[in-house]
Amino acid sequence: MKKKLLALLITACMLFALAPAVAGAAAEPLEIKLAIGSPTLSVNGATSTIQKPFKSNGTTMVPLSVITKAFGAGLKLEKNKIITLSYNKTTVVLTIGSKTVKVNGGAVALAAEPKIVNSVTMVPLRVIVSAFGATLNLSGNNITIKGFKAESASTGTGNNTSGIDSDAGKTKVGDSYYGWSMNYPSDLALADQSDNGSQLIWTSVAEDRSIYLAIEEIDQAYTRQEVRDHIQEYFNETEFAVESTTVNAGGLSYEKTVSRDRNGWYFEYHAFQAQNRIYLIAAGVKSDSRDDLNAYKSMLDSFKPSFPSGDKSVKDITRVKDGFYTAVDKDYGLAVKLPVNWFRDDKSANPTFVSEDGFMDFQISSLAPGDTAEAWLDRSRKELENEFQSDYVRSTNESTIQLADGPAQVLSYEYSWDKKTWYKEYEIFFVSGTHKYEANFFYKIDGTTKGDTLYNQIVGSLDIDIAFVEKNFSELDDTDALNDLTVTKTSKTYGYSITLPQSWYGSKKDFEADEVEYGMPYGSFGISVGGELAASDYPQAITEAVGTDPDLKKAGATVLSSTTTTIGGATAYKIAVGLDNLDIPQVITYLALDHNGKTYLLTYTLDKAAYTDANRGKIEGVINTFKFNN
Repeated sequence: MKKKLLALLITACMLFALAPAVAGAAAEPLEIKLAIGSPTLSVNGATSTIQKPFKSNGTTMVPLSVITKAFGAGLKLEKNKIITLSYNKTTVVLTIGSKTVKVNGGAVALAAEPKIVNSVTMVPLRVIVSAFGATLNLSGNNITIKGFKAESASTGTGNNTSGIDSDAGKTKVGDSYYGWSMNYPSDLALADQSDNGSQLIWTSVAEDRSIYLAIEEIDQAYTRQEVRDHIQEYFNETEFAVESTTVNAGGLSYEKTVSRDRNGWYFEYHAFQAQNRIYLIAAGVKSDSRDDLNAYKSMLDSFKPSFPSGDKSVKDITRVKDGFYTAVDKDYGLAVKLPVNWFRDDKSANPTFVSEDGFMDFQISSLAPGDTAEAWLDRSRKELENEFQSDYVRSTNESTIQLADGPAQVLSYEYSWDKKTWYKEYEIFFVSGTHKYEANFFYKIDGTTKGDTLYNQIVGSLDIDIAFVEKNFSELDDTDALNDLTVTKTSKTYGYSITLPQSWYGSKKDFEADEVEYGMPYGSFGISVGGELAASDYPQAITEAVGTDPDLKKAGATVLSSTTTTIGGATAYKIAVGLDNLDIPQVITYLALDHNGKTYLLTYTLDKAAYTDANRGKIEGVINTFKFNN
């Protein structure tokens, strides 16, 4: 993420031109009195105590609360450093650590930047007072401001804004769920925070400095070397350690590693063990000198694997509430609440979330005219009955679930690949506008109700931005539409052609090579040309291998059938072999045939649970399109 600040110097007359007209007679007059070096503030005669104003580079700095409370200005705080003040129709934006302020979008250069002093945010007075249309008179150290209260003292505040006064003056940041805190890196901006908040990155505008924080759950204590190895897992390809040591300070012990990479970066890592977690905090600087890491020494040293719940100077940035966080996929217009131990699969193109407790994915496709969620469910149930042998699927049920966007149809069932371990799957079908939405949720059955509870909590929280999808997604055929479409593949080198479903996907798809391979639901299909055996030798060779090969014996191999058939006008020797001892038992079917001095071997593999008449019929139909072209 890159940001560029445009600093424009504008004159005092231009600044006053940006200020709003003074409020009418109905506005409440305001007189504020304060003094540099004095803790006393007077607002219309009522006094209170504030942190003492001071001068910095000739600029009077006052507590932010003088502006928000005296003028009744609204306040919004973003990223714990960007302050937006709203007063009637005027907006003033300041950034802690930046000498640029924006008044109604116009940039003004400051002599002194907003800063945090003793946990209080101090801001430049004159630029804000002038923008609010008030007058400011100085007499020695005494300051008198005259203006008017905001027309609505609640502007910019309330439940619908983020970062209200409670965020002002925060000097530390932490996470109450993961239990950590540290000084806020005020010269950096929070660039990224993972869905559940276990990983965070702060970066500079120039992207030449960064802070990285990662929390990882562990099931038992690590040795010192294991912690150091854990640190090195975060190294990039050209990174190498220049220091590795154990540090004991402030009652805490941690492993410290300093490294350098060949791209001009230095890094300092601190790794702590606490609360069955490894906390890794790292600072990085792009520099020719390791000494530049010292700029982050106090920040690194401030890190603690604990959260001080009573410390009002700590901003809690946790994303976890009651053990759940909200994952948002803006590209798909999707939001869903997930347990903290669920993670997004970043390698998946469509939204996919996984954990040891289960799996869920989400897909969007086009809605055909006249189609409904009920008809979609009915098709899926028939497909399920065709694709699983009856003794590998059970407890099929239809129901509905209420989503944020309306009721969805649900097909649930239990299935197994080996009749030993069973899983439960929910297929959720929802239609709206011109699109279909499908979510799949499954978990391993363990004899408890945990899986069904998670299903109701997770899937029930699905919230789809229908308007976004309608605007950004157009026609998207699903795999059902592709099942009826085919493509003919031809090999000029080996003189054959075959027609494949367009829903199959090729892992080896060069038909001029001696081997091709395609994936399909519940199995694979391949063609190879060549080999030392003639087609008629395959039945005996496979039978002998099943009886003698130790790997095949271990896999529980048995010859299920051995017959002949005709493919492309040639006699094909067909042998089916069952492999019962695999994690997922399979049946491999070989079809060998000779043509023009070459042996062609067509092979298809199906999971035993999917070894149905319907699935075999589909594949045999494909094989029947095989023909020789010479």
